[in-house]
Amino acid sequence: MHKFHPSIFREYDIRGIFNETLFPQDAYQIGCNYAALIKKGRICVGYDGRLSSPELSTQLIKGLTDSGIDVVNIGLVPTPLLYFSVFHLDTDGGIMVEERIPNQNPFIPPPSFFQNRLRSRQRRRWRNRR
Repeated sequence: MHKFHPSIFREYDIRGIFNETLFPQDAYQIGCNYAALIKKGRICVGYDGRLSSPELSTQLIKGLTDSGIDVVNIGLVPTPLLYFSVFHLDTDGGIMVEERIPNQNPFIPPPSFFQNRLRSRQRRRWRNRR
C-alpha cells in the first residue's frame, strides 16, 4: 500500500514540496484514487509552467488512465482555462497541477467538482427518461 506524506492533504487540495513531501509516485496514486472516486468518465488535466509540473502531470494521467479514466490533457494552461475546459468539453471533472505557494505543487480539482458530478448525473437521468 502506498504511503503519502501526512502533510500534503489539505481541505481543498493536495499540496507538497516536489521531491521532499510530494513525489511522482504520489501523483500516480492520486490519479488512481481520483479514478476510484469517479469510477468512470472523462476528465481534463492541466498544469502550470513550473519545471516539476509536467512530470507530476504525466504520472497523474498515467494513474488515471491505468484505472480506466479517459483523460483530456489540455497541457500547459492557466487555471481558468481548466475550469472552462471542464464545462466546454463536457467532462466529468478536472485536475490542475499548479503553483499556489512557492516550492509547493498542489493538485486542485475545480471548485465546481462536486456540482459538476451532480449535473452529470442529472443529465444522464434526463437522457434515460427519453
